[in-house]
Amino acid sequence: MARPALPIGAWGEINYTTRSGKPAAYARFRDYDGVSRPVLRTGASKAKAKTALLEALADRSKPSLGDINRDTKLRELADIYEAEMERDSKLGPQTKNNYKSKLKTIRVGLGGVTIAEATPARLDRFVQAVATKHPGAARMVRTVLKNMMMLAVLHEAVDRNPVVETRAVARAVPNFSALRAPQLMEIRVLLQQWDRKPIGRHPRNGSLTDATDMYLATGTRTAELLAFDWPSLDLLQEPYEATVDKTVIKNTAGKLEIQHHTKNHLIRRLELPNSVASMLIRRRVNATCDLVFPSQAGTLRWPDSLRRDWRDALRGSEYEGLKLGLYRKSVATHIADRLGVEAARDQLGHTGLANLKYYVEPAKRGPEAAAVIDELFQQSAD
Repeated sequence: MARPALPIGAWGEINYTTRSGKPAAYARFRDYDGVSRPVLRTGASKAKAKTALLEALADRSKPSLGDINRDTKLRELADIYEAEMERDSKLGPQTKNNYKSKLKTIRVGLGGVTIAEATPARLDRFVQAVATKHPGAARMVRTVLKNMMMLAVLHEAVDRNPVVETRAVARAVPNFSALRAPQLMEIRVLLQQWDRKPIGRHPRNGSLTDATDMYLATGTRTAELLAFDWPSLDLLQEPYEATVDKTVIKNTAGKLEIQHHTKNHLIRRLELPNSVASMLIRRRVNATCDLVFPSQAGTLRWPDSLRRDWRDALRGSEYEGLKLGLYRKSVATHIADRLGVEAARDQLGHTGLANLKYYVEPAKRGPEAAAVIDELFQQSAD
């Protein structure tokens, strides 16, 4: 009767011999290619030879990059997944940066857990614990865990992906009140006051007020707003238009760059309300670079920098703590009230709206909403 094969990554009985006059210990080890090979180590004594052999066998049993088994720890699986993710050309730099951030969370919270110990219950407790403080991050943590464990399934370390059986992290129901024209007027005054304050000996360039006006005029995402360049604006004939076809991202090197497509790869052309026409023409005449809303140095402006300036401008007022993103929601609410939810969807560049029961084909062009948005400027103009 044939002797049963060793499990992959395991070794057999340890035996002893001598090699070049020194005590030696050896055993057969079944490698990850399924082939059993002898492993031998020598030492000053039989005991030391055995210790050296056990260390070599333990090191050999550790999974190398791409070798995954039930005893692989999740921190090792995270390393393997990160290497594969970096090579995935389908993932953009922003997504890779976000995934790397969540891998750090997983290494801290689950790093010492083996694949065999990564049960649905244990993974669910971890994800839900993250969700108590950071629901948005928890959803991405769950996605990254699911991708990691899929590698374990493909390497036959487990039969099924345990993350599939964990609870999804529910999205919080939006709770906000859209800003109306009188509030926008009051906020605009605060932004203008902030813009007039000097930086050292030099006055600010007024870009906080101008950028916020453009935010209100288009309802774009902040990163889309800061990616606007002059070729993307048509100011030669009325109605003026803006083409939204790119966004600002942080690349894998941690630097800011323009990504030549939007978050969902939609391209949309938006009519601009008359209320921002003079501001854009003024900025075009005074422009020193291709960017419409550059930093003080004439480079790409970080979204976090814009948000920081926004918070500074509202500090101490009744609007302190108000998020810049509420402008985008206010534009959507105003357009939906006047033109319907489909028009709001097309203006913002969504593939669907949360309050729609089904998705409709997204328009290639934004709705003719410029005149409607102009109403929001009527009480907030200089």
